[in-house]
Amino acid sequence: MRRFQGLVAVLASPKWRAVMFILLLAFVVRFSQISWSYSNNGIDEGIMLERSSLVASGYDLYKEVPCDQAPLAFLIGAAFDGDVVMLRALVSVLSMLALIACMESARRIKGTTAMLATGVLLAVDFAFLRESRLFSLDGLASAFLALAILLFILYIRQDSRTALVASGLLIGLSTSTKLLGSLGLAGVLLFLLLDIWRRKDDRRKKSLDLVIVVVSSAAPLAVMMAVLGPSEMIQGMVFNQGHRVFEPFLKLSIVAFFGLNLAYVLPLAHVRAMWKTGPELRFLLILVAAILIFLVAQPLVFLHHMAILSPAMAILAGVFLANAFDHKKVQMSSSSSSYCAFKGIESRRIATALFIVGLLVSGGLAVYGPIAQDEPAQLVYSETLNKITNSNDWVICGDPLIAAYAGRSIPPEVVNVAYRVYPDVASAEIENAVLVHNVAVVVMCYRLNDMPGLADFLSHNDYALIDRDYVGHGADGALDLFEKGIGQVSFYVRNDIVLRLDLPVQVEP
Repeated sequence: MRRFQGLVAVLASPKWRAVMFILLLAFVVRFSQISWSYSNNGIDEGIMLERSSLVASGYDLYKEVPCDQAPLAFLIGAAFDGDVVMLRALVSVLSMLALIACMESARRIKGTTAMLATGVLLAVDFAFLRESRLFSLDGLASAFLALAILLFILYIRQDSRTALVASGLLIGLSTSTKLLGSLGLAGVLLFLLLDIWRRKDDRRKKSLDLVIVVVSSAAPLAVMMAVLGPSEMIQGMVFNQGHRVFEPFLKLSIVAFFGLNLAYVLPLAHVRAMWKTGPELRFLLILVAAILIFLVAQPLVFLHHMAILSPAMAILAGVFLANAFDHKKVQMSSSSSSYCAFKGIESRRIATALFIVGLLVSGGLAVYGPIAQDEPAQLVYSETLNKITNSNDWVICGDPLIAAYAGRSIPPEVVNVAYRVYPDVASAEIENAVLVHNVAVVVMCYRLNDMPGLADFLSHNDYALIDRDYVGHGADGALDLFEKGIGQVSFYVRNDIVLRLDLPVQVEP
């Protein structure tokens, strides 16, 4: 009874009430209307879901289903038969675990205030939150990396090789989800190499630790290569990614990320002071530097890529803000405090202002999304698609999420009809798939609308354009700030289906 009363007393303390508030906030903004995504990441989610559905149906990833990404997400998706809501919920749960891991990392580095600041920042971080509400490669990879960060910090603090191996395995899972996860390994290796260089003793042990983390990180990928075929996997997730055009304008996604999370600028603006504080922060700074350098150097950067930065940035900002808010630390002399920048009241006010403004911006978007969202366009069109097709019919969709919502399969060779894909998909591939698979419906939107001659091909091959009022009209995402809207949607339906269901045909002007 006394133990129970003690537990109740602990949970009723201000600290734990604050923790529960943060977790409740994170839960609500992640799970509210999760079947109605209020912001997408282009057509990526639909591609992932359709690939997962095909793998669940027995198609071999890479060999029969073209794939330009690492395999783990599709294998996970196949376990849930490509179900949209179940897989979004799974990513949201992992996002919550990542949030808890980052809060614990900050607590171990700096204490309760750092933990709470980290938690509230990551709870409403728009880039991280958006990917947490989708079946997202970036969301999954970021969650695994966040868990790996906590375990590596435990290794640094406790010199635990068990924690090191577990951290390596989680980095391997992150990399097996998306190759951006390998930047976690780059950060770990750079930190260990620096540690070896700085030490005059114990270098052999640290060198062995370096080997251990490389082997443990490689283990998940090695297992998947053995199952799926090494040459096919490497071709898909490495070489098929190497043909993208460098687009400098998209680097503004980095600016947008920090603009939505102003507190993340603080530790980078005081990087020298942070570097001197301790090995945990040195590791996080090295990790952030590795990720940022790669994002600047790689050809394409979208806002959804930035989610991989969020866990490390939230911990750094949380620790930094804890020092800013700690008046006792402020009063310490510069010789004993690494945060002499906060000896001045004005500096503390700036940090507080950036923290509050950043929370208002990201938190405002997080709350506004579910409130403002109407029924998503993809869901509206999927209801029509479900009504006029059978479960075993093949369909082709410019936005594969329409097919995923409806539970319909897209021919594997044309699952990915994105604007940036290698090898490129042209109208000839679409036309061939229509004929080979006797496709029931072609939903023209996004890139399919930009393929000259495809509509004429369908009209001349026994397909009719269905009246757009019958198809319905859906709304774009309430917060599709960084992605192109779905645009005009046209349903081309095989004529035997049109006649059987007496579907209304669009009368062209």
